[in-house]
Amino acid sequence: MISFRFWPVAAISAASLIGLAACGPASDPYEPPSPVQESELTEAAIAVDADRPAPPEAVAELEAANDHDEGHAGEAHEHGGGELAITREDDFLTVSLDAPLANFGLSETKVPEGPKAEKYAEGIVEPIGPTVCEETERSITGRTDGTHGAMTVSVVWRCKKIDRVEGMLVHVFERFPAFEHIDAIYLGPEGQQVAKELTPSDTEIDFD
Repeated sequence: MISFRFWPVAAISAASLIGLAACGPASDPYEPPSPVQESELTEAAIAVDADRPAPPEAVAELEAANDHDEGHAGEAHEHGGGELAITREDDFLTVSLDAPLANFGLSETKVPEGPKAEKYAEGIVEPIGPTVCEETERSITGRTDGTHGAMTVSVVWRCKKIDRVEGMLVHVFERFPAFEHIDAIYLGPEGQQVAKELTPSDTEIDFD
């Protein structure tokens, strides 16, 4: 707060400035800016607005929209869609299916746990070819942020003559009708890759 005892000094300074202004030369007559100057001023104003940070409300709305589309931790979250990866190592085929919990008919706020969760891996795929394959392992891992949840279902097969496995038949659409499409990929032992989008009417991925 300004103290009253400084007012005389301020008044004297103001009076001095007024006197100097009165003694100075007259101001130049007003000239409107040229079109080039107006363009430069407009561009400068746009640049300033672009550098100006967005108001907190706009940032919050943008983040909310991204959260709705991506789910948790910034990952894609599309109901009806899923990702299937098949890898081969020695005599083993490992199949991993990752998808939203809703695709399995589950609440997205709670991940299934324990032996009951393994039922979601039962019969989801079937190796194709003139050989014998035996399922040796199942595992379920899930994650949720309270509003969006997903889980990865993994199955391991051991095949006697794995070179005779020609592909994989996917039964996911039959078991869980909420699936609409699955992005599948096969990764072979020598770096070969086969990618395909599976649908309820096209459920087989060939390894060749």
